[in-house]
Amino acid sequence: MPTFNPSHFLSYCQSLYEADSTYDSEQSNRLARHRHVEPDAVQFLANIATIRQPKKVLEIGTSTGFSTLWLAYGLRHQAECDFISLDIDKNRSEAARQHLQNTGLSDSVRLIVQDALIFLNSNEDVFDLVFLDAERQFYIDYIRGLHNALDVGSVLIVDNVISHRNEVSEFLAEFTNDSRYICHTLDVGAGLFMAVRQEH
Repeated sequence: MPTFNPSHFLSYCQSLYEADSTYDSEQSNRLARHRHVEPDAVQFLANIATIRQPKKVLEIGTSTGFSTLWLAYGLRHQAECDFISLDIDKNRSEAARQHLQNTGLSDSVRLIVQDALIFLNSNEDVFDLVFLDAERQFYIDYIRGLHNALDVGSVLIVDNVISHRNEVSEFLAEFTNDSRYICHTLDVGAGLFMAVRQEH
């Protein structure tokens, strides 16, 4: 298994992004596309992970692992971090596993193949950082589980909130109108929404 090398990691991610962008452009079915997070957005995620050094991290929507790689990159110096990445698609999760192995980061992540709603409804853990980038039509169903998974100091980051504003506006309002959170929308990538929990 390869050991982690920063130069190899950066070149690998660049090649992966370019290859999957080409693949996506050839797919007429949106659900067949890998739809990676934009490079500046994943670098922002990595920086947040490095700065905050969370002990427990949840990613909802692994896809083939581009954002997973960058979160693992940002967490690589964090001892004893429990990083879980969820996806309902076994093949995509397996592709992510291969990318993590190829970059020497496979020990950093627990890849789980499961419906996110089932996971959230049965979850009893609190996460320091949650990244949400899945099928937006289901976000509203995740609200109760997300509130339960967040505590004071926890950060929720959601992708595509500018590019697909109309699809996520009701979901985002559940956090912006909740006095327990301070929220910001960042013009990074396709738009990132950040909610930081301030109260129990």
